[in-house]
Amino acid sequence: MKLNERSVAHYATCNSPPDKTGFLFKKGERNTAYHRRWFILKGNMLFYFEERESREPIGVIVLEGCTVELCESESEEFAFAIKFDCVKAKVYKMAAENQAAMESWVKALSRASFDYMRLVVKELERQLEEVQEETRSSLAKSKLKKHQPQLQGAASFQPATFSLQNATITAPLQEGVSSRENGVSWSKLPSVPNGVSDPQVNCSERGDRVRPPPVPPRRKTIGGSLESPVSPGTGCFSKLHDWYGKEVAELRIEWLQSQ
Repeated sequence: MKLNERSVAHYATCNSPPDKTGFLFKKGERNTAYHRRWFILKGNMLFYFEERESREPIGVIVLEGCTVELCESESEEFAFAIKFDCVKAKVYKMAAENQAAMESWVKALSRASFDYMRLVVKELERQLEEVQEETRSSLAKSKLKKHQPQLQGAASFQPATFSLQNATITAPLQEGVSSRENGVSWSKLPSVPNGVSDPQVNCSERGDRVRPPPVPPRRKTIGGSLESPVSPGTGCFSKLHDWYGKEVAELRIEWLQSQ
């Protein structure tokens, strides 16, 4: 890209925000005295004007590849120099009004080079990669922790097998509550697994266990009639079934209320 004086002057005075502005004392080339100038830093270009209100700069310094060093001379207070690596390169000497201004300008000029910006970008990219790697590892660990309980539960789960042989279906009874059937009360045998008694256990070994309920006596018909002496009017089997069903229904309601 080619630059001329007009384009450089326009860039120096355009509305783009500058990186730093302020007054500095610049040492002249022929006249070694320091002259107060207005400086504007934009990118890697340092413009200086004769006055703050000047419309065009009187000079520009391209800061690419430069180094900023402090002057050790006691006669030049708050002074620093802009140097380049070339043998015949010009050295620019400047001085600030105080220590704080000098440190601020030295820091800004040292960071104005594109080489410095390139190093900063590489460092930021490296830090970004580290943060992304940490984020991915933390997400992987969190997912693993979420799946571990499910895997443990699946490993510990074993399908239960049921055998219908020698099994009896019994209604659920609350402990300590007796049930009645055909007018005879009975309770579940204690310490009998799954409600099935062991045929190998003798009656003498059972000790104080509760014996199973006795079989109710078979009722005889009176005069050859099928009517029940306990529940008159139940000569028909369906009526007899309904009469006993009421008792079962009442027991079931009592059991449900006790839960």
